[in-house]
Amino acid sequence: MICTLCNEPLIMKGKIRPNIATFECGHHFHLSCVLKHSKLKMTNDCFKCSPGNSSFLPNLGDDRIIAMESLIQARQNTNKDTSKGWFSSFKSSVSLSSMVNMGSSLSTIKLKGFLPEDFIEKGITWNKVKSVYTIDSLLNFGFRWHHMIVMGFKPKDFKSLSWDQMNTTLNLTAPDMLQTSMNIRDLGALQLEPYQLHEMGFTWNDFVKIGGNASTMKLLSNDLDEFKTYFEPSNQELFDAGFREEKTLQSYKNVKVIQTKKRGGIIF
Repeated sequence: MICTLCNEPLIMKGKIRPNIATFECGHHFHLSCVLKHSKLKMTNDCFKCSPGNSSFLPNLGDDRIIAMESLIQARQNTNKDTSKGWFSSFKSSVSLSSMVNMGSSLSTIKLKGFLPEDFIEKGITWNKVKSVYTIDSLLNFGFRWHHMIVMGFKPKDFKSLSWDQMNTTLNLTAPDMLQTSMNIRDLGALQLEPYQLHEMGFTWNDFVKIGGNASTMKLLSNDLDEFKTYFEPSNQELFDAGFREEKTLQSYKNVKVIQTKKRGGIIF
């Protein structure tokens, strides 16, 4: 079977369906191709069906999480309509939850045809799999951010990720991290350098929104020049965040304080 969007083969063996999106009309494409094409053409229609026939398509949009949930639903619908062969009977005879509880290796679980989407379908949380398996093994199995966030990933869970895993493997951005409702103390606990936060797309306004001020910003860095270099706050933004008391400011490195009568504040 060929994906008509890229003319490359679709890999489907029983319930093993990596990177496959199935429309309600029954047509199959690569999930990555569907997301790219939908965003480019601004359409949610099946690309083999007549234009405007939106009832045939789960709403994938351009959001990875919605796309993943739609794929799971499509797989569930397909499974209900497909008679069980030897492979599906073999897989269904094994409980994924029990395998996780017993600590079965992820390689064994993969050989039985399970995918990250199956963990979500069975309601297995990120906290559960993290307590049983190493982060490296989970990432090698195929778990990515859109799986992790749906599985209940919490701000404290970032501590178990290395910088390379966050930046290279998962390609995490500031909006991704802020999805977890983290606060400035959660972010500070990760001990990321200002340049790393800048690489991920954090802004001064992001810090303020999650509780950043003259006191708590020291959790990220005690060098005010680093904030200025990477996040370029204006004098007014600094003032509004509480950077106006000389005693507070002197706890930061490289601060030159000039009192002004005009505003009664501080110019940096």
